[in-house]
Amino acid sequence: MNKREYKTITLGQKILKFNVPKEIIETINNVYQDNKLPEHNEYLAGKIKSQHKVTEYLPDTVKDYFKGCFQLYLLENSFVQLPFKLKLLDAWINEMKEHEYNPMHTHRGISYIGLSSVLCLKIPNTYGKEYSTEHNPSNGMLDLIGNNSGMFSKNQTRTKLQIGDLYIFPYDINHAVYPFNSTNQTRRTMSYNCDLPIDFKG
Repeated sequence: MNKREYKTITLGQKILKFNVPKEIIETINNVYQDNKLPEHNEYLAGKIKSQHKVTEYLPDTVKDYFKGCFQLYLLENSFVQLPFKLKLLDAWINEMKEHEYNPMHTHRGISYIGLSSVLCLKIPNTYGKEYSTEHNPSNGMLDLIGNNSGMFSKNQTRTKLQIGDLYIFPYDINHAVYPFNSTNQTRRTMSYNCDLPIDFKG
């Protein structure tokens, strides 16, 4: 596994942020643009017209990259003394247009135990006018809310994704994307789910 640098964000649970190499981004964008991908809307929470499953079209280089990042997440959480195995599941791409959004939701695979991700592939030049409180922007931003609560604790982070940003987090972290306006350009992201079955025989 090639060396991958990452940043750790703690919201009660850990989130890992990676900077994905340009060649991985280009490969995924080419797959999206060069193939007629199956619609995936009925399985997703997003209020987004263009949501497509991409799992079967991704080359091994992309799958191996994600698998390596998921493995690093488990290493970062080495206090979890369970024999988890990695099982890559579905990957899909959201092509978000103005006024579309992704409501607060969590993920799951075949199992309720696993990891998911958000990778930024493309962003518009602008997210448009903030209707109020411009000093605290939300348009087009990713919100992540961990299972940590109480006075003086931090359980939320909001971020304006840049191309190549990859966030990996447990299935049960709530997350959402806010709508944007005033542009015909799109915001493109890919998510990949990974189940963590426990191998007691190992």
